[in-house]
Amino acid sequence: MKAIFKDNISYEKQLIEKGLDEFLMMENAGIELANFIKKKSKKFKNAKILFLLGAGGNAADGLVAIRHLKKAYAYALGYKKSTMFIKQEQILKNMGFKFLKKQPKFKDFDIIVDCVFGSGLNKALDENLQRIFQKIAKSKALKIACDIPSGLGKELCFKADYTLCMGVLKEILLEDFAKDYVGKIKLANLGLKLKNKNLQNFLLEKKDLRCIDKKANSNKGDFGHVYILANKSAGTLAGLGALEFGAGLVSLVAKESFSPLIMLKQDFSQNASAIALGMGLENLEVLKDERLKSIPLVLDANCFSSPDIKAYLKRDDVVLTPHPKEFSRLLSFCFNKNISVEEIQSKRFFYAREFGVNFQCVLVLKGANTIILQKEKLFVVNCGNEALAKGGSGDVLSGMIAALLGAKFSPLKAAKNAVLAHALVAKNYTKNKNSFDALKLIKGLKCL
Repeated sequence: MKAIFKDNISYEKQLIEKGLDEFLMMENAGIELANFIKKKSKKFKNAKILFLLGAGGNAADGLVAIRHLKKAYAYALGYKKSTMFIKQEQILKNMGFKFLKKQPKFKDFDIIVDCVFGSGLNKALDENLQRIFQKIAKSKALKIACDIPSGLGKELCFKADYTLCMGVLKEILLEDFAKDYVGKIKLANLGLKLKNKNLQNFLLEKKDLRCIDKKANSNKGDFGHVYILANKSAGTLAGLGALEFGAGLVSLVAKESFSPLIMLKQDFSQNASAIALGMGLENLEVLKDERLKSIPLVLDANCFSSPDIKAYLKRDDVVLTPHPKEFSRLLSFCFNKNISVEEIQSKRFFYAREFGVNFQCVLVLKGANTIILQKEKLFVVNCGNEALAKGGSGDVLSGMIAALLGAKFSPLKAAKNAVLAHALVAKNYTKNKNSFDALKLIKGLKCL
């Protein structure tokens, strides 16, 4: 897991307390950037490298990197220079470095490095910089952003293949709107790795995955009996997802299924280990059933169209799995506010936390970077991709979470591991992403 921070402030404060001043942190940042560029330039013959420079700390990091690379080009965009920038600029000039005086032809470069703005930008990019970024986006150069792609979260920004995040992983890089612009996120060490026991926000990685561990001396009853309350198609997908992820028994409360592996029942048992419900389910009267009070639950899909869902939000053994539109409905039930999908997508962390502060259940806010939250604990999975943008993917996920609940995983642990596994299957799919579907997702669980 990697810790997630809103910004660098608390991290840099700790570094200063440990004896690292601003100049040394900048030097370390520039060295890290230079080393990363060297590594990526190996695939080019005599790589031609261009730095785009603003005039603040982000640009100063770039100037340090240029000094350590020794062979690079730099184009300064003419903004008012900070003291840090001026100092690093003078060092380079004393070494005989020449800055480009006019805008270069971006197609002539193999690597373009964005050191224009860091995380402090609070306004849209000027028209000249927007035009430059549009030209760069059309070039075949490898694009690297220093810390944060300039303009991220604005209408137009630098589109990176890699973002080298300085010091700590910033939350903004994991917003859904950032997915198409940050590329692969890498972390640079500014001098010290600090441990903070009070951290609550983490990015989950492949190595964090924990699945059901089946011993040789075990039977199907040891791994739970999961019930699915859904329609035929969605319910079968959820049921197969639960089976392939390790559930001992799976029953679908429906008249038929398209798989012989799923048992059919007329009703659920109060002895169910876990229940996933709502997927394509038209009659939601079951939400009023008193028998559900003692069973761990996954509530999905149509559940978010019923105000009866409010009765489950104070339970810590319930997992909710809304996509943004369903989450918008849920927020309207909870807070009597009409919050649009667009507003949610622009501030997913904010609205997830606002929900978590008020309720005990586990929230899985699905998206390009899925957020898993319970109270103050928050986790993000960003290794999924567009292959999951297919009908049925969410149904499979509900079954997977239910499988782990049935195997006695805590609700938060069940949600974290199911979401991570779900994303990793999509990541592992090497064929055309358009050909991925829910059945391939289920099949892919075998390969984790």
